[in-house]
Amino acid sequence: MRQLGDWWQALGHLLLPPVSPCGLCGEHPSLPVGACRGCLDSLAISWERREVQGCSYFSLFPYQGFGRDLIHKMKFQSGFEIAETLGFFLGLAAREEPELATVDLLVPVPLAQGRLEKRGFNQAEILADTIREVWKRPVCTYVIRKRETHSQSGLSSRARRHNVRGAFAMLPGCDFRDKHCLIVDDVITSGSTFSSLAKLIQDYGGKPMGVFVARTEIVRSDQDAQEL
Repeated sequence: MRQLGDWWQALGHLLLPPVSPCGLCGEHPSLPVGACRGCLDSLAISWERREVQGCSYFSLFPYQGFGRDLIHKMKFQSGFEIAETLGFFLGLAAREEPELATVDLLVPVPLAQGRLEKRGFNQAEILADTIREVWKRPVCTYVIRKRETHSQSGLSSRARRHNVRGAFAMLPGCDFRDKHCLIVDDVITSGSTFSSLAKLIQDYGGKPMGVFVARTEIVRSDQDAQEL
């Protein structure tokens, strides 16, 4: 009888497959994109292109409200599933963006060792790995953060640039020459980290662009500036 019960349950799952929970809230049934309708509406997704020092980048939504809370939960409350879901969104968007059609490599921003040990994972790597599943582009693992940097939180734009200047290095074995390299991270604020890594890629003959989950606006409140 147990075998018959197992067979009946398997048949039920085949005919009416169980619905996965939302990858963002974990409470409501997910749509095929991995999140529920309520979370998608709350994110207010608006794919946007900008430039920093001549390098173009794209982002999914403004760093505010529900999206801001999600990113905090992802980074500081072990939100691994949130990172995977947001990476899936980025992969879908990047795959449909004509300007990114020439991308050869995904380059996740390396995390400082201390913060990596504290969080247990690098959210940029999770984003890049999930983008790769949706949009078949290899992930580059040859970029490292060669020194610890202070948190960018609360720093002025000038201090941010100084903080990450020369922070990244390239391990032997990766050829960036004439490769279109897509830098991947969760949030872009002043663009200092993006620009520093873009310069490294350019120094090795690559052509950098960027993709981010969220973007801050040019004018931010003091509270937001302290938290980023």
